Amino acid sequence: MKKIINSKYLLPLFLIILFIINLIQGYATELIADEAYYWTYSNELDWGYFDHPPMVAVWITISKFFFSEGELSVRFFSAVTLSVTYFIIWLLIDHKEKKTFTWLYLLIISSTALFTVYGFITVPDTPLILFYALFLLGYKKYISEKSLLSYLLLAISMAGMLYSKYQGVLIIFFVLLSNLKVLKDYKIWITAIVTILLFSPHLYWQFNNDFPSFKYHLLERSSRRYRIDFTTNHFLNLIAIIGFTFPIVYTAFYKRFKVKNTFEKALRYIVLGFAIFFFFSSFKNHVQAQWILPISVSLIIITFYFLIENKRFLKSFKILAFITILFVCILRFAMINDDILPKQFEMHGNKKWVAALEKKVGNKTPLFLNSYQNTSTYWFYSGKRPYQYNSWNSRKNQYDLYSFNQNFNIDNVIEIGTHKKDTPTDSVTKRNKGKTYLRSFKNNYIKNNLVIFEINPTKLKENTINNIPVKYDSSKINSHNIKIIVSVVLKSKYNIAIHQAELKDNSIIVNLPKFKSNFKPTQFYIVGTYNIESNPIRLSTLKNILK
Repeated sequence: MKKIINSKYLLPLFLIILFIINLIQGYATELIADEAYYWTYSNELDWGYFDHPPMVAVWITISKFFFSEGELSVRFFSAVTLSVTYFIIWLLIDHKEKKTFTWLYLLIISSTALFTVYGFITVPDTPLILFYALFLLGYKKYISEKSLLSYLLLAISMAGMLYSKYQGVLIIFFVLLSNLKVLKDYKIWITAIVTILLFSPHLYWQFNNDFPSFKYHLLERSSRRYRIDFTTNHFLNLIAIIGFTFPIVYTAFYKRFKVKNTFEKALRYIVLGFAIFFFFSSFKNHVQAQWILPISVSLIIITFYFLIENKRFLKSFKILAFITILFVCILRFAMINDDILPKQFEMHGNKKWVAALEKKVGNKTPLFLNSYQNTSTYWFYSGKRPYQYNSWNSRKNQYDLYSFNQNFNIDNVIEIGTHKKDTPTDSVTKRNKGKTYLRSFKNNYIKNNLVIFEINPTKLKENTINNIPVKYDSSKINSHNIKIIVSVVLKSKYNIAIHQAELKDNSIIVNLPKFKSNFKPTQFYIVGTYNIESNPIRLSTLKNILK
């Protein structure tokens, strides 16, 4: 055993074994719904998507080159890149006792809880962490030698991070903030220009599609009434992503805070920056654990340095690390096996659910309501591309941009995901996840995204009839010879209300009641449908109500 631990082949052997383990896990574990959603990206390759930049679609497309179907057609390349990422992080460590403590590095990365899952699931964070590690490698080389290679690595990795997830901007910003002197280097400005040029196809895609991602993340993503658990959960996430070793990991961060090293200073700024940024974000909405994942790379390196130089902590760290690894192994085994735990994980039961749903659908045309996740899961496991629409009070998603899903007229429709109040005609049960309700439509369902009302900020009064001027192409409405049913949605900071209206020539007439004392709408938009059986969809952008 000692011979293996001291072997120069320990690291490559570990990374190969890890790749094989992740490959088996990826094969044996059903997709989570978001992975199925990103798989649909890869079926419609583009320079951008509603929720994210396109790199996750590239990852899946590469996996498809090796596996044409099944879970590995989504996950194969992730198993490869996690091992590569760990190797790059190893290159970032510069210590005279480094090779003697290879085993310690492997123990640290194996016990960094959340990080380990990105070897067998494919989400935007998966490519992000690879390009993040490459970015740190480029920055480390820049600090020491300012070579052409360092500038190239910085440009490629910064573009790669931005193409993976918009959070890449935060990583770049916090590293820059840690060393503002780099702004005096004209070559850094050239590197920034090269990065923007590399990223410009995505920016053009945003421009060409009216900036859907930026509008959603910055403007349309709704604020929620603040709850204290938004903030307390953020602090719990800071612990959860590390695992049971967190007392020693954060002790290491604190103890090495005054170390005068430019590279390590950048690592500390990333940890602090993400912790503080998402602390303030928690006052607006729930903060998810994976949003702060990048701090894991910094903490892995900082902890390695600390433990080598403070060996009295090694025994405690080993115990906590093995507890974390055991816990992670149990969870990973439970992910493969549906019936071990009383409660299902997100990846459990999807195949059975789709099979049961297919029987209910029969020869009808499936039309999913509001859930891009259910739509994508059905598409992946059935092999049949369904239609999807979002009601007026549901957020938009990539299905609003897919050309096949923008304009269609379908008959023999069965709606999947029907609200219980809308008198569903059938249902499919998913253990521990409730029922998915279904209902058949008597009439065709028509979706025409080309019918968009152009509206301007308008003065709307309560307890009276209001006239909202609109512009639209009437030929696209009249082409179906069916009257479009319209409504006006009023929105305040936390509340929303819908009111029936009528389209008359170039105006929408709406009779607004007297508002409740706690409802002060500030924005409005138009919604509508051709089929009275279905939910209305959005037919205009959000506009301000003039006072």
